[in-house]
Amino acid sequence: MPRLEIFAEDHMQYAYGIYLFTAKHPLVRKLKKVAKPSVHGHKTWSSSFLLMDWLSSNPLAKNSRVLELGCGWGPAAVYCASQQQAKVTGLDVDDSVFPYLDMVAAANDAKVRPLHASFNDMKGQNLAKFDCIIGADICFWDEMVGDLLRLFKRAKKAGVKQIILADPGRSTFDELSSSCEKLWPAAFTYEHWFALEPNRFEGRLMILDFTKL
Repeated sequence: MPRLEIFAEDHMQYAYGIYLFTAKHPLVRKLKKVAKPSVHGHKTWSSSFLLMDWLSSNPLAKNSRVLELGCGWGPAAVYCASQQQAKVTGLDVDDSVFPYLDMVAAANDAKVRPLHASFNDMKGQNLAKFDCIIGADICFWDEMVGDLLRLFKRAKKAGVKQIILADPGRSTFDELSSSCEKLWPAAFTYEHWFALEPNRFEGRLMILDFTKL
């Protein structure tokens, strides 16, 4: 079967090799009538482009097993599946985002497995199935700092090799980054980063490379 090509049109974006829908796209408008995300899963968040840009220069290992935390519509997850040939799972506490994830994945002929769960639901046995964890714009509430830090501890113990988070630069993200640096200084990298696709966006990256420990 030939690949279906979806070309750029109004209310669509093309960035880092994948097609994305804006909130005003007709298909999104129709989908919102039956699927109404409640935990900020109502659009593509710009920090996802920071992840894509960083990974374009620092590609994942072949056949990496990737978990995107708080995936929402899953742009970073779809990028990893489509452009990095990774085996990807998108986790979100709000299962109303998964129809949007499926739509973005289908537009890019990519496969992303949905996983309905919270950060605290992910125990060591679950995290052991992944090589890399990514996340964009996922540390926006104070309580998420502790939840994510505990998840990272479980992930390290379970054998996850790398964690990559992107954020516009919230105080909560900096608090999480500071705690990670204290715990794993040899594995920790904090970057001021920018992406140029589909538009210029600046933010922060935190990378934990546990293979350096």
